[in-house]
Amino acid sequence: MYKILIFAVLILQSINSFSQSFWKIGNENGDEILLTLVVNNEKNTFEAFTRKDALKDLAGIFTYTLAKAAGKLKYAEIVFIQGQTQRKNDSLLLKGIFNYFDRQYQFSASISGIHFKGKYIDNRNRSHLLTGIKVPDNKPLKDYPTIINAIFSLTEKTLFNSLLLKSDEWLNFKKKVNELKPKISDDYELVAIFYWLGKKLPFSQYEISKIRPNNEHQTRRNIVNLREIKSNLAVFDANSLPENQKEMDSIAAIITKKGYTSLIIDLRRNNRLGLNAAGVLANYLSGKSIAAGAYLTRKWFDRNTIIPKSQDYKKLFSGFTEIVYKSGEFYKEQGSYLNIVPHEKAFIGKVYVLVDSRTSKVAEVLTFVLKNEKIATIVGQKTAGAFEFSEHVTINSEYELNLPVADFYTGEGKSLNKIGIEPNVTVSGEDAMKYVLKLF
Repeated sequence: MYKILIFAVLILQSINSFSQSFWKIGNENGDEILLTLVVNNEKNTFEAFTRKDALKDLAGIFTYTLAKAAGKLKYAEIVFIQGQTQRKNDSLLLKGIFNYFDRQYQFSASISGIHFKGKYIDNRNRSHLLTGIKVPDNKPLKDYPTIINAIFSLTEKTLFNSLLLKSDEWLNFKKKVNELKPKISDDYELVAIFYWLGKKLPFSQYEISKIRPNNEHQTRRNIVNLREIKSNLAVFDANSLPENQKEMDSIAAIITKKGYTSLIIDLRRNNRLGLNAAGVLANYLSGKSIAAGAYLTRKWFDRNTIIPKSQDYKKLFSGFTEIVYKSGEFYKEQGSYLNIVPHEKAFIGKVYVLVDSRTSKVAEVLTFVLKNEKIATIVGQKTAGAFEFSEHVTINSEYELNLPVADFYTGEGKSLNKIGIEPNVTVSGEDAMKYVLKLF
């Protein structure tokens, strides 16, 4: 009897040493995670984690075990936070390490009543805020199976070529996601499943995100930036290229006035170049008319079994610069083609284009054309091989899908997707600018 009493006391002490609670936490983009927080009151330590074994479920036991043995993954959860606790007045302070897949960040937070406020610091020393509230249990934050069903329905209606939906890669992807969808507990897990499993799909740029206020990702843009390096050399920085004819005309006037004889076009890390911007820039750099290739959408592939050649473009499509496409509506067209018509003050000097493994989408199309037509010397790394044109298509009031709605074909009817563009001069992306500057 005495031993049973001691055992019972030890059990009660153990229970009282730990406290467990559940928290719905959102980041600055509106993505939410469901955290289980376990506090060791005796040791003043804590652990906080998303759904147990979610990474193991996602990767599969074999792949997860290999990754863990190789040191690439430490935890089986998508988010795992651990560290020290401290009591201050009515608040519980948390300080530790935020683990997200194979990345680690400094983390701190305070809990007061049912409110959570914290942050983590990324590798660029940028602070990311986390705010949330206590919830009664660890039930999924949303009806994720219904969201996934809507995603599949949208994909099957909008993906640029329905034949891809019959591929083994798509069928296996869909089967795996359907197996996992009843387990999904939060937004991070939803996004991770599509991102990681989507890597094996026969198309790229297939991702889910929360709809940002005022469609921030669609309207954001940088100021056009032409930077003088030397008296005869100027550079367009990445993601700051002219987006319309008016801007291009203004820059062309500056280039003429300054007398630059060489230009550097920096397309490293560029995945945001628009169709219109690619057209006006190609027009300025080319001294001849070219029907350089076309984007084809689902509307084309549903009605045709052949790929059009350059001589047919004009009667079938509008050119990149002929109309300004509204965001999220390109899939309503049959396609569009890059019809290069030289600018009245077309540049006649040397052109160097800097690229790396993240040069993709329309920037990659522009790279292909400038290399193929011998308009520019391409310097850097092989490009991403992601030529497809993607748009953010609305799933529901909260989520949108970044979906490839068109694929690019050359004037000869060849797809370059998954291939990429080899540079004329191969150097690391970081050294591409240094290489060109040594030539002057």
